[in-house]
Amino acid sequence: MPRKAAFLVMILIGFTISFCMGQCKLSNWLRLKPDSSFVQNNQHDLILRIYASRKYSEQTIVDRGEQTRLAYRPSNGYLVGLGFNYKFLGINIGTVFPFARHDIIAYGKTKRIDFQSHLYLRMITVDFYTGYYKGLYLANSSSVLNNFQSGDYFYTRGDVETYSGGFGVYANLNSSKYSVRAPFLQNDLQKRSAGQPILGFELYWVSSNADSSFIPSTLKSQNFFNGIDFDRWRFCSMNVNAGYAYTLVIHKRFFLMAGFTCSLGIGEYLLTPIEGEKMYRIYPNLSMNQRLGAGYHFDRLFIGMSLTNFHYFTPTPVRQTGIIWNTGNLRFNISYRLTLKRDIEIRPWKWF
Repeated sequence: MPRKAAFLVMILIGFTISFCMGQCKLSNWLRLKPDSSFVQNNQHDLILRIYASRKYSEQTIVDRGEQTRLAYRPSNGYLVGLGFNYKFLGINIGTVFPFARHDIIAYGKTKRIDFQSHLYLRMITVDFYTGYYKGLYLANSSSVLNNFQSGDYFYTRGDVETYSGGFGVYANLNSSKYSVRAPFLQNDLQKRSAGQPILGFELYWVSSNADSSFIPSTLKSQNFFNGIDFDRWRFCSMNVNAGYAYTLVIHKRFFLMAGFTCSLGIGEYLLTPIEGEKMYRIYPNLSMNQRLGAGYHFDRLFIGMSLTNFHYFTPTPVRQTGIIWNTGNLRFNISYRLTLKRDIEIRPWKWF
């Protein structure tokens, strides 16, 4: 009970801070205007896009003492879709076509419900992650399993389920000269090179379970996780972070962007052995959030790519072991900026 109560207090503090910030500063954030010599504001233009993306939620089970890791990956393929942005509203709709799927025989089948949303305001960036994945394959099967021959199909686990949810809130500390929207939404244009420091906090919960042990019976390392077979792991954690982002603009049209934040936090961790009692611990942990982008602006046409990746390393109650969970979205965009003849009101409460 004390552990759960302490974690609940941390959650409440996080929501309280977020709520207070929203009440006190939201109107200023929404009205903030960029420095026109650095950022061109195109929010009153309609941005139309065609995109291909891959969303993922991966887990890697690590034993540093045995120098072995199990890299479980989904086989969900690439989404192809259409989207638009206008003012603060953005919608993308896509589907996975047969030609963009992995070979089910070789990689197994992944079922998923994945919702990732990124709110890019001038002063803050907010990330939301929630997802359900069922079915993973062992990407490094050939190096960790006995009797694995070249050309064999991957070791697959159709029974493994992963649940995740959480959010991160990040303050952009040079928002008048630096646009976080430009690489990801294309409704801003970064005209000159600039960078900015970033501060924020994150709150995440992730759980994964299987019908049998995560550790294959044919694993080469027989002492992996001290020989403990487990069929469930879980962590919930709150972190504070800091980082930096920079966009390099070349000849006003081509850009390269990279942003990294590192965080330190504390959370509760659970490992459930198939035989024996559940193992609980409270540990500090580390995480890293990466944002990358590159693209070329023609007069109104944009071609580029972007990546958002959240990377969490959590220790487990077993000595010298840990679980790496990462989720993200890799996207390729072709977008077009269309100037409307008149402004469209998109706040429904003003329609009546």
